[in-house]
Amino acid sequence: MGQRGSTQPEARVLILGLDNAGKSTLLYKMKHDKLVGTVPTVGFNVEMFDVKRKKKNFALTVWDVDAADKYSSLLCIPETGVMDIRHLK
Repeated sequence: MGQRGSTQPEARVLILGLDNAGKSTLLYKMKHDKLVGTVPTVGFNVEMFDVKRKKKNFALTVWDVDAADKYSSLLCIPETGVMDIRHLK
């Protein structure tokens, strides 16, 4: 499930937005297919799960990052499409 060396296709998703925008609600709705009560996120949530669409399975890794203004300077999205979070000193 989203592990390196897995034979199934893999997708990485970043949900980035302002406080109380519903990012965690969307993440847990995607993972559990039901509404789950959430509390404000401090930092970020990362969930990995398998998705089946049109008879194909793929691994999905979803990052839920709170308050885009606080963390936008830490995000580096290289041309390879791989998300990287860097701590700047």
